[in-house]
Amino acid sequence: MAKKRRVKQNGRGEHPASLANLIPAGPGNQRARKHGAYARYHPAEITERVIPGATSPQRIEALIELEEARLHSALQEKVRWDARCEYGEVSAADLILTEMRTGSDGKTTKRERPDFERLIDRSMGRISALIDQKERLSVLPTYVATHIATLLDKADAEGMRAIECAELFEREGLAIPISVQQRVRAELAMLEPPEPEGGVTDEELERLSAEYEAQTAKESVWLTERQRQVKDIHKQNDRERNAQ
Repeated sequence: MAKKRRVKQNGRGEHPASLANLIPAGPGNQRARKHGAYARYHPAEITERVIPGATSPQRIEALIELEEARLHSALQEKVRWDARCEYGEVSAADLILTEMRTGSDGKTTKRERPDFERLIDRSMGRISALIDQKERLSVLPTYVATHIATLLDKADAEGMRAIECAELFEREGLAIPISVQQRVRAELAMLEPPEPEGGVTDEELERLSAEYEAQTAKESVWLTERQRQVKDIHKQNDRERNAQ
């Protein structure tokens, strides 16, 4: 009876041909972006745009920017390809090897033009799907609560006033929490209304008040003097009437 051949295993006790030995793909299938069939048509900075540690909506936003950059790069490459085809500058090395056969008559290869239209349609569909996914995630209660807590912590760390905190929520497109609304009301109640342009200042008001009081005092003295004069006139008239 033949002995069963023993296969040498790796340090984890797995077969060398096991799929578990493959390096896991990075976030968003980074390896496919770096080493895929169309990887050479994308600049190096495009493949590094996704932030693995970001929260879901921010990560989707990064993926949208990535797809937009890939779409823009594919459009530019298509324009360059069409221009080279028009001037007859395309060589066999520019075509993509899609098939290779070896037979009795030798080796046969098949090369084709890159399918830019398919790549563009795929990127546009991917962008549309990511936008829909971002809109769905943005209204989830868990995300909204986390976002509100983040904004409140930011406002507290930066020492924002209640009004500034409310403006921060409005810029983010979120409803202002009730606690912030109450703080805004209390803060507005403590503020003095602004003086209208061309109005009277406190110093001018005090000066006008002093002038009014002085004028009132003068009028009181004049009224007393006038009453005395009228009384004297009446007395004189009475004496003349009695003398007759």
